[in-house]
Amino acid sequence: MSNERNAGRKPLISEEQINEIEERYNGGESLSAIAKEYGVTRQALHKRLQDKSNKPVKIDWIEDGECVSSMEVDFKRRGIVLANYAVEISRLPFGFNVHPTWQNFISLLEEKYLKEHGVDEPGTYLVTDDGKGFQVDEVLDLPEDFQGEIPVFEFQKKDLILTRTDTDGFQMKAMSSDRRLFIKSQAVISGVEMQDWAVEIIASDLAEQLGIPCVKQHQCKFAFGNRKWEGVYSKNFEIDGYTFLSFESLISTEHLSTKDDAFIRMGSLEKLEWCANQLARIGGISCAQAEKYMIDLAVIDCLVGNVDRHTRNFGLFFNSNKGEYSIPLVFDNGMGLFEHDYYRDNYKSFEEAMNNVYVSP
Repeated sequence: MSNERNAGRKPLISEEQINEIEERYNGGESLSAIAKEYGVTRQALHKRLQDKSNKPVKIDWIEDGECVSSMEVDFKRRGIVLANYAVEISRLPFGFNVHPTWQNFISLLEEKYLKEHGVDEPGTYLVTDDGKGFQVDEVLDLPEDFQGEIPVFEFQKKDLILTRTDTDGFQMKAMSSDRRLFIKSQAVISGVEMQDWAVEIIASDLAEQLGIPCVKQHQCKFAFGNRKWEGVYSKNFEIDGYTFLSFESLISTEHLSTKDDAFIRMGSLEKLEWCANQLARIGGISCAQAEKYMIDLAVIDCLVGNVDRHTRNFGLFFNSNKGEYSIPLVFDNGMGLFEHDYYRDNYKSFEEAMNNVYVSP
């Protein structure tokens, strides 16, 4: 009598065969027909396919050709196990967060991929277990129209890291929740809303065109207390272990000061050279590097007429991961293009305006 009920020990189906079966089944073939071909029941084959779909998926996060993080994603239980391999926080998919939630994962996909393709939920076509890693360079190139949107950052009082206030006005500064971005509102002085945010963007664009390493600034809206101000946002350069040390703090460790009479009596070029020599000596960098940095600062300040270059917004980076100093990015260029003269009426001529512009370290 033939084995009409297909009873007895069933043949084992390998993972490679299951992958092939899944592909055929997704292509429209009957599961019953495939099960008969492999000598198993339809129910058993369906269970194998279901178990496979419920199996955690490994995703490798690739940055500049290097695997900086791996995620084991359980779609059935909505759980994530994260392993980070890079020390630079900005390269990691979840930044400082080492225990991401399922919503964190969904938000990551929406931000990096789904918005570009108009998909509301991740699907098996996006994340697979066939050996193809989830490449970051596939998702970071967003369309131009998406990049052109002006983002709005909303903050509460507890979020503000600094509010510059004095008798004349204020300016608010904060970081995004993942600490990847630094956001700064426009300054408000004597009730006048300054256009320093625009000067910041112009200065960073000029520096970029001239090949001067700078903090790239982007326009945004800074929302706080039911109001919105113009502002700029940039990458938080301290996130990867870099700490900015101002020139004033550096020379104070050497018992020096820019308030000394000897420094005050120096000419502009002498001051520039003296500052460069101190940076080179304290930071253990070459004089050529330090001089170029000081000249780069002077060039940008001259081009935008930045009168607010002081000894606390230039200096050195210290990399805590490597234990060494380096030349920092140029930043803080907002008080240019005559924004410092908010209290004056319109100038009668360009020459008159230029008479009130000065550039100095």
